[in-house]
Amino acid sequence: MLWPDHCVQGTAGAQFSPALTVPHAELIIRKGYRREIDSYSAFCEADGKTLTGLAGYLRERGFTRVFLVGLATDFCVAYSAVDARRAGFEAVVIEDACRAIDTVGSLAAALSRMEAAGVARVMAEQVTAHSRSAAR
Repeated sequence: MLWPDHCVQGTAGAQFSPALTVPHAELIIRKGYRREIDSYSAFCEADGKTLTGLAGYLRERGFTRVFLVGLATDFCVAYSAVDARRAGFEAVVIEDACRAIDTVGSLAAALSRMEAAGVARVMAEQVTAHSRSAAR
């Protein structure tokens, strides 16, 4: 599928939102910046071989679970979630913090792929309620 140009390097569309505060960010993963390789997943480029380094970073830090949110549920979020599982992480998609494109059944197909891979799907309230009870 060909997409309209978006997130083009050096343009405002590729910048973080000014509303996002990330003063303590330890790592920023770059994906999709190679002209010859498309990219949906935060873990691996679309060639299936070129890794972004995210899995290694998470393992080094001792993380075993990732929470995924963003655009688009049926493409970048789904590919990242499935690749997270493939890399051995528990993957949780926070559904109401995502939005799908849903073209020609792409959302239903992505949900099926995620379910088959063992990706959990939750709502944001479930995560925040769990965090509140764990903090007590």
